[in-house]
Amino acid sequence: MEMDGMKVAYLSTEYPPKIYGGLGVYVDSISRELASLGDQITVFTPGDETLKKRQSRRKVTAIRVRPNPMRDGLEIFLSPETIGWGEEGLDLLLDLLSFNQITASELLEKGPFDLCVAHDWLTLPAGMAAKRSGLPLIYHVHGLEVGRSDHPNSQLVELEKRGAHLADAVMTVSYAMKEQLVELGVPAEKIHVCYHGVDTGLFSPDAVDLGRSKEIRERLGIDEGDLVILFLGRLEPVKGVIQLLQAMPSVLERNPRARLLMVGKGTLEEEVRCEAERLPILLVTDFLDEKEKVQYYGLADVCVFPSLYEPFGIVALEAAAMGKAAVVGASGVSGLAEIVNNPATERPTGVHVDSRSPEDIAWGINLALEDPLRLSEWGRNARERSLNLFTWPRAAELTQEIYREVVGSPS
Repeated sequence: MEMDGMKVAYLSTEYPPKIYGGLGVYVDSISRELASLGDQITVFTPGDETLKKRQSRRKVTAIRVRPNPMRDGLEIFLSPETIGWGEEGLDLLLDLLSFNQITASELLEKGPFDLCVAHDWLTLPAGMAAKRSGLPLIYHVHGLEVGRSDHPNSQLVELEKRGAHLADAVMTVSYAMKEQLVELGVPAEKIHVCYHGVDTGLFSPDAVDLGRSKEIRERLGIDEGDLVILFLGRLEPVKGVIQLLQAMPSVLERNPRARLLMVGKGTLEEEVRCEAERLPILLVTDFLDEKEKVQYYGLADVCVFPSLYEPFGIVALEAAAMGKAAVVGASGVSGLAEIVNNPATERPTGVHVDSRSPEDIAWGINLALEDPLRLSEWGRNARERSLNLFTWPRAAELTQEIYREVVGSPS
């Protein structure tokens, strides 16, 4: 017998127009796809006075919760670990505690729901409260504290462990992340892997505007015959930015016309600017909407994403959909290695490198650039792979199967 559409509560700190990274892209895209399959998705997300408290968009309802942190009353209970976060970090934590408390109350009031899905530790407290009230819970892991930080906060690690234990099921974004969860003690049979998708209509070689492409090239000083190596992402140490900068001299020895185009913002902006004074590095820190991102992907001869820790890597999917080969970090926890096929496979789409080694990154980029015809073939393979494996409808169908399994047999 076919099951009616489910009423699902999503808990996420990111949702349009507040999108800061891959989590926001995922929640926005998958919620719309699930709604198209007949489910009713309500996203509980932080809001402020500039946004409507309740708003429906593309068959998805957003309820924006405004945190009301009680700093004076809560600060005395904080530990040395959290006090070490500094003023900005404490404000974030106290806002999160308030958001989770109000959200737990709102969720129960706006229900009933069939299922609650908490995305990352940031919304786990509210999800765990919903579970204690009898609502089936999925903890959807997009990243873990032990991977994000060189000095993991033991309290956040414990919260993630408790959430995984209490939840009826755990979902994650790659088999690499599943292995890391198992290492933390989560039973393997409790963990479901479901890849993200990409809009292959929007991110398509056919979507490149040649006129706009010419404008960008002229503005950035990219000449005919230059080889564009595109990095798109946060300018943070975890993205392998420092190692990529260190790799460039070796790339230029083999490819003197190479230009590293870096698109993003972050704490390493000044370091990139300093390196740009002696190396052919082009830095773009403007906010790019999806249509503008397409134009930048269109400029690339090859993309490079040398992340040190990357549970999935939506940028690699976008590049693949654009028909671009990619050089990706494949050491440690790397969903990128599951997106990109290396040259030893039957249908390569790029190169795997040790992201902690500038020499290996340079080797991978030089290997990609040494044969233009092969590079084009890798790009065509990447586009085909994205169409076959990484679409949002495919991700939504698998996600819905997992949700129904959990609703049918909550613990």
